[in-house]
Amino acid sequence: MPSKILVDTDILSYYLKGYPDVMKEFDGHENKHGPVGISRITIVEILGGLKAKNATSQEARFREFLNSRVIFEIDGVIGEAASDIFAHLYKSGRHSGNYDILIAATALVHNLKLCTNNTKDYQQIPGLELMNWWKG
Repeated sequence: MPSKILVDTDILSYYLKGYPDVMKEFDGHENKHGPVGISRITIVEILGGLKAKNATSQEARFREFLNSRVIFEIDGVIGEAASDIFAHLYKSGRHSGNYDILIAATALVHNLKLCTNNTKDYQQIPGLELMNWWKG
């Protein structure tokens, strides 16, 4: 069954750190609908943090974790959607990080809900459906 949700970097990080609320929602979703979606950008962010800390055992566990997940690569269609988001935000006087724009574009292109605790970073993006598994 295809993924219905793309998890943002913060939610995936909370899951990997064992935050109970996020783990319950994440695991419940996967049990009912199959693996959540993860953007290549989220993988870059998490691996970058682990490498910066020389957390080699955590990096190995993370890479193993990814083996059973749906990973969405960045392609030309997502790049085009990201440029539209960038232009919209720029024209409206709002800014967002380029990583966030690429993650949002991935969700939009693949018709996925974006699960994030950083809703303020994404709420100005037209058509993007947000949810948050973090209750803390």
